[in-house]
Amino acid sequence: MGYNEIIKTLQEMESRYADGFSTLDRAFLDKVYYDLFGREITNRGCSDCYRDAYMEIKIKLKKYKAMPKKSDYKLKAGAVISFFGQSQAYTSANLTNEVAEKYLAMNPANANLFAELPDDWKARVAAYTEHNADGSDNTPHMTEAEALEIIKSKDEQIAENEAAIALRDARIAELEADRDFPPAEDENPSEKDLEIENLRMELGNANEQLAATTEERDNLLKEVENLKKENKGLKQSNAMLKKKVGTDTQSEANAE
Repeated sequence: MGYNEIIKTLQEMESRYADGFSTLDRAFLDKVYYDLFGREITNRGCSDCYRDAYMEIKIKLKKYKAMPKKSDYKLKAGAVISFFGQSQAYTSANLTNEVAEKYLAMNPANANLFAELPDDWKARVAAYTEHNADGSDNTPHMTEAEALEIIKSKDEQIAENEAAIALRDARIAELEADRDFPPAEDENPSEKDLEIENLRMELGNANEQLAATTEERDNLLKEVENLKKENKGLKQSNAMLKKKVGTDTQSEANAE
């Protein structure tokens, strides 16, 4: 499925974002999410997880304006690679050129895990090593901007949940005020009593959803803080490296 077709389908699905995606919608999101991120949606039984996946897909496609290209590298059947300190695992299904070259740069003997390698793979790995000589890691992950965009959508969800809760609270208060007296134990409940009971059940579910969304938002805020610290550390490392390179260059010039 091409980029334009995916964008068109996402736009068509937007009207179902608030009420929940259909089974076909979820199957579509499952496939596109895996193609883009190389991993499955966290919890397939969770409506909010599919809303999050929908937002992540839109953000990714908006940023790159295209679907990711297929890798020039292919792992052997059953082969899985990963990197220390990262939970992400890669197979041929989600492998990218950058990930493959990073893995090969760690040890050329890792080529034994690959079923297919481009003819110029050694030159590519050398170029990757040179490009990342400052110790930076360009392996794809969520950026600070992407995390903030998802947090924004979470804030909107929280506002919608709070508004829905307020409406239910108001309706319950209205019905209870309009009721002259509660039904006797042996009396069948009235329509108002049934509506109140249903509203209280909905209120409980809405509060649970609000708590879950708030927790997810808070976790993302922590991720943003970690990304800021990571970026700050990388900038400091780069500054130190540039300073060292400048010192070494000056020493070589003085020696000449």
